[in-house]
Amino acid sequence: MKDERAHLQLFDLIARDWQLDSPVQQICFNADISAVAFACADGSVHLAATADKASPTQRTRRAIDTGRLTIAARDKAFLPLKLAGFTEGRSSDVVAFGAQGFAFAKTSGRINALSAGGIAYHIPPRAVAAIQVLAASPDGSTLAYASGAQLYVATAETTAPQMVALPDNISALAFSPDGLTLAVAHGNTVSRMPLLDLNSPPVVTELAEAATALQWHPDGAWLACKVAVDGFYLIETARNHLLHRNKFPAAVQSLGFGPTTNTVVASGAFRVAAWALADSRDVMTGKSGLVLVNAIATCPTRNLVAVGYGNGLLSLAEIGQPSEILLREDTGAGITAMVWSQDGKYLALAGTDGSAALVEFPDAMFKF
Repeated sequence: MKDERAHLQLFDLIARDWQLDSPVQQICFNADISAVAFACADGSVHLAATADKASPTQRTRRAIDTGRLTIAARDKAFLPLKLAGFTEGRSSDVVAFGAQGFAFAKTSGRINALSAGGIAYHIPPRAVAAIQVLAASPDGSTLAYASGAQLYVATAETTAPQMVALPDNISALAFSPDGLTLAVAHGNTVSRMPLLDLNSPPVVTELAEAATALQWHPDGAWLACKVAVDGFYLIETARNHLLHRNKFPAAVQSLGFGPTTNTVVASGAFRVAAWALADSRDVMTGKSGLVLVNAIATCPTRNLVAVGYGNGLLSLAEIGQPSEILLREDTGAGITAMVWSQDGKYLALAGTDGSAALVEFPDAMFKF
């Protein structure tokens, strides 16, 4: 990471990329990281297996005399994306469900499970009206979903889910890392509800505007609340203390936690925005430029953040360091979605032009 020289063809050597008819809005890896789902604006879902017969790891060599690392060009074509079935009327994001599958909700109030091979089928839990929000527990065994102000919680086999009526429409859901608490954004409120007793009094935090997405820190100590207009909020869960990060040049499209550095990182500025959680000091990361950072994704296993710019440029930065490694030059199409796999081996991303890509990082690329 100390060498800022860029290999301009690195992305071509370690990525598989595809072109879709509709821009990807959201990306999700399944629990065992055998597949990734690209959910598009037109409701379609496209799947890719992470396994690759011409994996970059197999094409990586290190010279005995110089120690120089080289990656040979791919000599085998990769497979096209697999179009999932029965996605008409999809009304929610795609979530990891079970060991290998996915799930998504529909305007009919039904929930579809989806295999890694693209086969979709109804499962018993359902709502009486269209489902707008869907979340799955970390172990993939429990689903939480919302229809208007009605909250449902169920296992995959449940025909009679738990139901709780909230005062306002629900805009976001997120299970805590230990699976014991459900964070629910409704109106301008975020409620943290114990799953063992959904009707007991929740821990309530009031925001100035509605949260559009919720994201827990890996240890559950913090909850990030993305909002549509004014930056994002951080809730320190033990004290129920609220912090507001605002005055971004653009809307914060993505944020994440640096698990090895205890930082919070966000897009929406002309450089990576990062702060230390312990004392709120700025953590200078990456370079400042003239193009907005559209999307970021923090690596769950290394002190890295993937940085996607409004012109399509893609880079890696070490949190707390000023250098960036260029993975791809600008394409003219802004990066809109980006997610690391849970083991930090894969990075999936998509752009405004309908492009989708899966990057695989050989272990030999990183020395830290």
